Amino acid sequence: MTIFEKIEKHCAGKNYVKIKRDVGNKSYELSHGYILDFSFDFVILKENDDFLFNGYKIFQISSIVKIRHNNFDQFFDSIMEREGQKKLIKIPYQIDLESWETIFNSIKELKLSCTVENENDNNFFFKIGKIVKIKKRNLKILNFDPAGYLDEEPTKIKYKEISAVGFDDNYTNTMSKYLKTRNN
Repeated sequence: MTIFEKIEKHCAGKNYVKIKRDVGNKSYELSHGYILDFSFDFVILKENDDFLFNGYKIFQISSIVKIRHNNFDQFFDSIMEREGQKKLIKIPYQIDLESWETIFNSIKELKLSCTVENENDNNFFFKIGKIVKIKKRNLKILNFDPAGYLDEEPTKIKYKEISAVGFDDNYTNTMSKYLKTRNN
């Protein structure tokens, strides 16, 4: 079964999966949760950690090395069902998964802050904040730091450098309510 066929199967079955992704230079990331939607190029996952949902992650299908749904994952899934959590496996938003540009336009329209990452150890970056400008090959994000201070200038990020985008998670949503400028 191909990666794409597994995506279709697990999305339709609402199955808990662990996804191993190649983020470059022999670096791998493990994502886990429920596949909610996909396009030819992208997948959106409702992330789950220790039986709690915590936001959404979008990444390219081409980065997926392996999708796992074994006995351990099936047992986890059965617990989620018994706990009444599987009924929460949905996305209340319309996210256009055609391209990074359409993805960021969808998130910006929702007025949500997001995380933008390059998870490759050699090129690592993690930006978190409000999307300011979206272009054909890049975007600008007004990043904030762990103390809640906004950068003075937006950061430009090229789409080709992005390995994952996250949004609507507890940390980002909570911090976004308390942001401040360096002048305050």
